[in-house]
Amino acid sequence: MNGHLRHPAAACLAGGAVFLVASVAGAQSSRSTSDWRQSDRSRIQREERYASPQSFAFELRFGPYSPEVDEELSGAGAYESTFGDDQRFYFGLGFDWLPLRIPYVGVVGPGIGVGYTSASASAFEVGGDERAAAEETSLTIMPMHLSAVVRADELMRRTGIPIVPYGKIGLGMGLWYSVSGPRLAKPDGVRAEGVTWGTHLALGGMLALNWLDRRASSQLDNSVGINHTYLFGEWMYANLDGFGSRPQMHVGTSTWVVGLALDM
Repeated sequence: MNGHLRHPAAACLAGGAVFLVASVAGAQSSRSTSDWRQSDRSRIQREERYASPQSFAFELRFGPYSPEVDEELSGAGAYESTFGDDQRFYFGLGFDWLPLRIPYVGVVGPGIGVGYTSASASAFEVGGDERAAAEETSLTIMPMHLSAVVRADELMRRTGIPIVPYGKIGLGMGLWYSVSGPRLAKPDGVRAEGVTWGTHLALGGMLALNWLDRRASSQLDNSVGINHTYLFGEWMYANLDGFGSRPQMHVGTSTWVVGLALDM
């Protein structure tokens, strides 16, 4: 009789022990996964914490450029008839100063940029439609901007996802001049050079390359102070139309730009 009474109790205790062991194992497995994720986040945060101070960014920029000259000429097509409709090569440099960090967003500050593009073709003979083989005409444009920059890098800093969206908006300016033969062209007795003001807008995304070799990235930071290296792509709208005033040479464009950026 006593043996029968003890048997259910023993079975209950054994079942409880099995449940307890399973619970402990599950908790340890969950804790192991949680610890791995926390360790990964902690490693990323440690890397950011011990990195050198980050205040500046430099950019090398490349892309196609097709100035909107013919827009000001009411579709007369003077630019296209002279230089054709091919895209021109654009090269630029950028420098951002990013002293202010907004929690959970990223860094903000002013940025400046300067670029260069040029188009050339054989010049037309005076009073005719034939091109003079010995003469060349060209149009050189140097678009510049002073902008407010927002770089949303908090997601990368907190999670390690190497994507950084950014935006720029501000004042644009285009220096331009046209050369015909060895001298500045003078249509209607006016020197063909000037400055056109306008606005600048850019939206893009950056891919941080540090994850490819974190040890080399850390050594680069320690030796020369480069925190991150990025490849980036952006849509750029340089609306250089003299803020709608006339007459103005429209030397801006809407285009895509790619390049390399460094944080320091």
